[in-house]
Amino acid sequence: MRILPELVPNTPTPERTKSVMPKGPKRVPWPVLILAALILLIVGTVIYPSFQYVELPMDSRPYLVHQGEIQKFPVVVEKGEAYVPLRFIQDKLDPHVHWDESGVMVVTTRDKVVKLRTQSLTAYVNQHPVSLQFPVILDGKEPYVPASTLETLYPVSTRYSQEYGIFLVRSLDIPRTVGEIRTGTILRTKASPLARRVRMLPAGEQVVVYGDGTRWLKVETSSGLCGFVLKRHVSELRQEPPAAQQPSDYVPSPLKGDKVVLVWEQVDRITPDPSSLGEMPGLNVVSPTWFHLADIPGEVENRADMRYVNWAHSRGYQVWALFSNSFDPERTSVVLRDSALRDKVISQLLIYADVYKLDGINVDFENVYLADGPYLTQFMRELTPLLHSQGLTVSIDITVRSTSPNWSLFLERDKLAQVVDYVMLMAYDQYPHGSKVSGPVSTIPWTEWTITTTLEEVPKDKLVLGVPFYTRLWKETRENGQTTVTPRALGMEGIALWLKDENVTPEYQADTGLLYAEKKAGNVTYKVWLEDVQSMKKRIDLVNKYDLAGVAAWRRGFETPDIWEVICENLGS
Repeated sequence: MRILPELVPNTPTPERTKSVMPKGPKRVPWPVLILAALILLIVGTVIYPSFQYVELPMDSRPYLVHQGEIQKFPVVVEKGEAYVPLRFIQDKLDPHVHWDESGVMVVTTRDKVVKLRTQSLTAYVNQHPVSLQFPVILDGKEPYVPASTLETLYPVSTRYSQEYGIFLVRSLDIPRTVGEIRTGTILRTKASPLARRVRMLPAGEQVVVYGDGTRWLKVETSSGLCGFVLKRHVSELRQEPPAAQQPSDYVPSPLKGDKVVLVWEQVDRITPDPSSLGEMPGLNVVSPTWFHLADIPGEVENRADMRYVNWAHSRGYQVWALFSNSFDPERTSVVLRDSALRDKVISQLLIYADVYKLDGINVDFENVYLADGPYLTQFMRELTPLLHSQGLTVSIDITVRSTSPNWSLFLERDKLAQVVDYVMLMAYDQYPHGSKVSGPVSTIPWTEWTITTTLEEVPKDKLVLGVPFYTRLWKETRENGQTTVTPRALGMEGIALWLKDENVTPEYQADTGLLYAEKKAGNVTYKVWLEDVQSMKKRIDLVNKYDLAGVAAWRRGFETPDIWEVICENLGS
């Protein structure tokens, strides 16, 4: 501690006296010396309890005390206002507080997004300007937050004690134990009668108690002094409830049915005429691919169609419009790393959601630079509270964990799951379009592995299993000792027609859990693993086995009508 009271002994130094020593020196036993030292220490404590405070240098900074601990973070005081470093907030109060490269501090809570720019007396709360009494400042390159602002951002109380050189921060959202000093006692730096004295605590002083030892208690005074006192000197220990409560969790709009049953609607340019769409029993959410990052930074391309929304709502479906990054890592990086561009994108999505009466937004960011993964998480932290404020459900699409930086490793799945309402696991493309070998879109064992792997990071009540309505017909051509493969994506009806035209009968494969068909013609071999009623039933069984939040299918139009009957009978209602 910087300002610590020290005991000042006023006892004069005893003079040495001569004595007649007997022949042969006689040593005093060590136990006697130790006992004598303890007696002198106790006597000194009783007779000389006066303290003197060490003077602080003029340029010294106050200690920062939080929850009974002196922190290793400096405090800046300007014009009577104490400022705490952003590092302390990140370390002790909010690990998700974000410092943007453009000099903006971003705090996101369950219902608010607060942005504070250095040296500015205007902050933005949910994109609305508010005035500040003191700005965020920079000390060197370190951002510092004024105490008055800290109290508005987080459930804490603060107090600056100039006398002791202490800035005290107490968390108000957790219970605490308090007590009262029964009789005057000494506050010590350690739980020992030999430890250095901090201060004499008078009877009646209120203290906060941390921990419950057998003989000693660790306490914190109202001025922020911390130390240990004998337990017998503290009375009336009592538990106090949190002074501030956490905001309640956001509850998404209820769906028709117990689980999510979503289908994506691929929209290249024009949304399909909904009057041409057939019945889809069990379905409760449609997700048209309407919004995309444009090549102009911060602009959102819009392909929405109000007729489709009206049709969906008339059927009892919710509309969670998809927002993609156009699978362009460079334009994605430009937007994610700029606070103003993130705000611009979010503002457009909020407007579109209001204009088209949407029920949710499904975020589909793929092919993202590994280094931009944390910025995607930050974008979702800023987007979600604002969408929630308009009553919208927020979901994000993810792949299973793999070794691919741009298609898997950039995703902070656990952190994203803390923010959004649902996480869609795209459990397909086990053998993608660019594969050099033929293979199924998604075997049943592999699908189960993707589920169990993802459940290590995403809770089951948020995880939605993505299933394929399509398959790939692989063409293997053998020439000059080399085999080249060419895939073609087909829906269920398309592959059934191919089997019929080629007079091929598929056979069941135990290792994949799928029907498999093959045909050879000269130096060409065709291979296909089917998606059908039986494979869909197995995927729905996995959803039920792991009690997942539901199922999402890519995409509408690739399925046969009987697929919806399977989903409805086994999952939907």
